[in-house]
Amino acid sequence: MVLALTLREPAHLGWLLLLPLLFWLALPPRPRRQRWTAHLAQWQAAHAALRRRPPRLSGLRLLLLAAAAVAAVVAGAGPAWRSAAGPDRLVVLLDASASMAARTPSGDRAFDLVTARLHAAFAALPPHVDVTLLRCGGPRLRRHGASARHLHDVGSPAGALDVDLAAIAAGVAAPATVVWALTDGQGQAALPAVGALTVVAAPGANAAVLDVRTVDRWPLPQLTVAASVVAFAAAPLEVELHARGAVGAVPPQRATLPPGEVTQLTLELERDPAGGWLDLALVAPADVLPLDDVWRAALPPLPAPRIAVLADGEAGPFAAVAAQALAAEVRGTVVTAVAGAEVGLLLVDGGVAPVVPGRVRALCFGSRLDPSVEVEPWLEPRVADWDRQSALTAGLDLSELRVAAALRGILPAGEPFLWAEAAGGRVPLAVVVDGDAAASVHFAFRLQDSNLPLLAAFPQLLRRAFVRCHGRAAQLQVATPPAAPGEQDLRQPAAGPDRPLPPFRAADVDLAAWCLVGGLLALAARAFVR
Repeated sequence: MVLALTLREPAHLGWLLLLPLLFWLALPPRPRRQRWTAHLAQWQAAHAALRRRPPRLSGLRLLLLAAAAVAAVVAGAGPAWRSAAGPDRLVVLLDASASMAARTPSGDRAFDLVTARLHAAFAALPPHVDVTLLRCGGPRLRRHGASARHLHDVGSPAGALDVDLAAIAAGVAAPATVVWALTDGQGQAALPAVGALTVVAAPGANAAVLDVRTVDRWPLPQLTVAASVVAFAAAPLEVELHARGAVGAVPPQRATLPPGEVTQLTLELERDPAGGWLDLALVAPADVLPLDDVWRAALPPLPAPRIAVLADGEAGPFAAVAAQALAAEVRGTVVTAVAGAEVGLLLVDGGVAPVVPGRVRALCFGSRLDPSVEVEPWLEPRVADWDRQSALTAGLDLSELRVAAALRGILPAGEPFLWAEAAGGRVPLAVVVDGDAAASVHFAFRLQDSNLPLLAAFPQLLRRAFVRCHGRAAQLQVATPPAAPGEQDLRQPAAGPDRPLPPFRAADVDLAAWCLVGGLLALAARAFVR
């Protein structure tokens, strides 16, 4: 092995410029003054008797002092024996995409196998090798040094591998840098052609939930979910779609999925009034990637309203019966209308009700909103038509509706959906007033003054009016990310042989301690030189 001397901090050699100062300090002191004497011969004889040598510069002592100083300066510059050229930096490209959660024939996840391989490799890696780990796929992150060696917080497989591993490896590779890619090859046009490579594939059948669409009938408990599923398998795959969580028990939807074709499975659910999590699980016995088989969403709670009835003394039983039927359908309760009490829906039949249109959830039949407003009786108005596009009356048959008496001038400004014939043209018999978070529905006639409660369309009209009064439904909060493209089809294993890590450059031998020992020896030897 070829060795070469190197310095980690060569700038420290600038302290060698102080060596002339050492030479100046080592010079013997000169006499401060000279005196002439007539006794020079006697002084020289006495000096010779004492055997003292006159002060002079010792070359050997100066050399030992200079050697000690040089040794100290060189030790500060970080001298080391450097081994032969070789890589001393490792960049790891860790595939953490969704497909890495697939189960291998041994039953382990591919991600667990590659992380175990990394732990073993890092344990045998020389300490001086600089390690950088890049998580590719899902949430990207970078770890360096000890954090990379311990795989700190690398997470679990998720998302798509939306980077080109081959391009990253080619851009990072250098004579002193080794790139190591650990992947299953899913979602990549080609595997890296440079550096080390470890491919852990888990080929097999996989059934996946691609997308879920919901039809939420909030504030009613009914909920329809339609899941688009696909089977990446060599043969048709038997699957079951289960619904769990904040919904009533429902049998699973069974289907046989043809290979590679998207199939829609639908479940009719009844949600829990308290809300909670809804989990859709696609169960397939031969599935090797369970990560994409679950869809999860948070269901907001139902209003479960308190329905209050306010009827005048001449009102019949229709309002109370309608409130009871509506409460049973929406899992609410019927309460007495009390001033100041908070209710989810106010059902008014006749009389005077100071309801602010569009701000109070109310269903008013022939009730006046302002007692000071003059109204005009309208006997036997003839129903002309109804809005067949409105969400309140679409698909309903009101052709048999008969009204014995109504009141002109009691309807607020709003969107009409029911009209009667009059001399000046059609006149609204019912309107809906929409607000920011609520709505109110107003009829110009009382229930007992018409045959509306006897029509087959009345329960549907009540139900739709209740939904309209509660405004828009709260959006479902989907907690499951969409399926990552290119991560589901595991039928074809990745091709390409593994490439091992090359040998790394050996650690440098630190010579600073030896330089300090040499300097101390030079100082010790100087003590014995005169």
